[in-house]
Amino acid sequence: MDGRLFFSNRLAVGCTMLMVPLMAAAKSGGSDRALAESLAHETTRHAAIASLAASGRTKVPLLLSWITKPPRHVDGCTFRDGLVEALGELKVREAIPFLVQNIGLYRSCGANLAPWLKKAEVIEWNLPAVGALVKIGPEASKAVMAAFDQMRAEEDRRAAVFVVSEVGGVPDARAFLDSAMARADRERYWAETAIKRLGSAPTPAK
Repeated sequence: MDGRLFFSNRLAVGCTMLMVPLMAAAKSGGSDRALAESLAHETTRHAAIASLAASGRTKVPLLLSWITKPPRHVDGCTFRDGLVEALGELKVREAIPFLVQNIGLYRSCGANLAPWLKKAEVIEWNLPAVGALVKIGPEASKAVMAAFDQMRAEEDRRAAVFVVSEVGGVPDARAFLDSAMARADRERYWAETAIKRLGSAPTPAK
């Protein structure tokens, strides 16, 4: 075989082998970009989260990476809403610290006191991190109770009491809610509601 032809064939094979992972990376990057855009828009968010749930934990590392390095090509506020909802739907425990940190933030970076006068599902919708923590369950409730004394914003503390009031089967929840009964009106309301729901049920074993 001619040496030049042999070299040319080897070069072509090498280029092909190099292009395969590059094309795969480009495809992955494109799908990640599309996912970010879908999460950032209300009209496509539900379908995107349903797709994530169907795929198990495949995309969890990507979602967690977006906590500290969100994509630049989407609106930050609406993307955060979608990311938080996805983390809650997938029950990503690794995201609990991030969710606790954002517990009092309203949807689309807005602010509205009206939800506290309405039903629980309205509150969870208006404060996405609250809804996500409730979905994750007992482990999230424990983290909220642990962080409560460091919360300075009234909105955060109110949201924390709400989360604990909505998650059942958590050790020390009753004592936490009893303490909240002495606090501001809205905190007291949700604490009292949860205590009534607990009734005379025994405190879960630690």
